[in-house]
Amino acid sequence: MRPRPGAMLLLLVRHGIAEDAGPSTGYRDESRALTPDGIARMRRAARGMAALGLSVDLILTSPLTRCLQTAEIIQGTLGGTLEDDPRLAPGMTLDDLAGAVSDRGSPLRVMACGHQPNMSLVTSELIGGGDVDFRKGTLAALEVFSLRPHGALLRALYPSSALRRITS
Repeated sequence: MRPRPGAMLLLLVRHGIAEDAGPSTGYRDESRALTPDGIARMRRAARGMAALGLSVDLILTSPLTRCLQTAEIIQGTLGGTLEDDPRLAPGMTLDDLAGAVSDRGSPLRVMACGHQPNMSLVTSELIGGGDVDFRKGTLAALEVFSLRPHGALLRALYPSSALRRITS
């Protein structure tokens, strides 16, 4: 998937299945890791991304453990430079994402790994509205002309289950 001239390919992905948080588990939200099933599913989803012909120049990720692990799995399959950015932590806005991308120059193919409900809200804002369902491991592919409201076209939305089936 290649963006048109003057556009950027922006791939937004929600982290995979992570450990539960809370007093009963002893995990703080920041340190929750992917479960063994979450790791296996993300590895298969990453292979599905590669089968679609996706590649990235840069992977930006929330610094929270579950996102870092998700981004590392994807980087191992798609390549690209991996950088964590606190602006992609829970609460991320479109302005946060735009700042994180613009601080790294003008990459043509960027992936951002983050959290809900931020991934849905940012995608909806970029495409000018709508309800975008981001379950764990979901991938949205956007053609971005400007990282501002109404600045992008949604080219594809792949639930993790669809990505995993591509290589089955």
